[in-house]
Amino acid sequence: MKVIFLNRSLKEYTGAGRFALALIREFKNLISGFECAVLTTEPSSHPLDVPIIYRNKFKLFATIPAIIKIFKTYDIVHALDAWPYGVVAALAVQKMRVVSRKRPKLIITAIGTGAVKPLYSWWRRPIMAWAYKKADKVVAVSNNTKREILKFLPNLKIEVINHGVDITKFQNPNDKSQINSKIQNLKPYILSAGFLKERKGFEFSIRAFAEIADKYPKITYVIFGTDNYPDNREYNRLKKIAENLGVGNRVKFLSYDNEWFGGHGRISDEDLANLYRGAELFVLLPQDFNKDIEGFGLVFLEAAAASLPVIATRGTSAEDAVRDGKNGLLVPVGEYKEAAEAIGKILSDQNLKTSFSAESLKFAKEMSWEKAARAYQKIYESLKV
Repeated sequence: MKVIFLNRSLKEYTGAGRFALALIREFKNLISGFECAVLTTEPSSHPLDVPIIYRNKFKLFATIPAIIKIFKTYDIVHALDAWPYGVVAALAVQKMRVVSRKRPKLIITAIGTGAVKPLYSWWRRPIMAWAYKKADKVVAVSNNTKREILKFLPNLKIEVINHGVDITKFQNPNDKSQINSKIQNLKPYILSAGFLKERKGFEFSIRAFAEIADKYPKITYVIFGTDNYPDNREYNRLKKIAENLGVGNRVKFLSYDNEWFGGHGRISDEDLANLYRGAELFVLLPQDFNKDIEGFGLVFLEAAAASLPVIATRGTSAEDAVRDGKNGLLVPVGEYKEAAEAIGKILSDQNLKTSFSAESLKFAKEMSWEKAARAYQKIYESLKV
């Protein structure tokens, strides 16, 4: 079976890259004779990466003739998100059908903003609707993403396949002497992870931390991402909020910085696992920010794989990634005082914290990438001619 993916990136530090690489790894184990390549708009050094010339989403459509030539040798085209990749794939596949009456099967995996926000645009909505309807199969990574699409296309058949996690990366039993000393020096800390985007809700988690800071004077709040730098507008906005709340010196912004993480160029799997495992709990409070939404939230499963209690928001895709009342707590979007209460509840009750930790690991074991890949494998095999 030959599959061509369309995806933004194969860079491992991005959610898009981790998603694609995890699926491909599992497919190679599950599907006999599996062959693939990945068309990307952000080139990487990965051998499967076939960069598309134009990164600009509109110029990307000009590459369709070249994309068709690539598609001709594949059985399945799998677009990872609808805009622009699903639309580009649908146009190319339909063009192939007109010319030769033969075409590969098309799957669109609807992830987050790219699957939903264009539906709120008067000119992109009909294009998106057309692409979804032309796909042989539409999959959403969360029930929230599915709900958003069905608001516009109520009769569209959509299957939900959640992301997975590799727990072996986060259950590495390193001896404390081997752990990055700077991570050790952060303790005790609460952890968040993700790009500094308003949809992540960092403003609310900072405000929640400020609410409990006096009660827990030794604890710090660590926000780890790839863009925690002074030239980032959101970084500066969040820093100012923390300073105005009197916790500027206790909110630590960490990035894939060479110096901080010992010159790795990017954080190693070991340091990342230890950063998670060293935390008291994990908090991320995503929100729908002008239809820029969190598709699923791989970081919630990574935290669970590291046996952390998790705090997230209701009415978002986090509902698929957190078991409310079992491995963590869900609070209403924007209600930072309720988030503060949830943090305090976990920090003050060791039995609850231990219970949530155990349930997190149990949940993570259930949410394997193998499980996700088998669900996709079933779809692939159902579409075989």
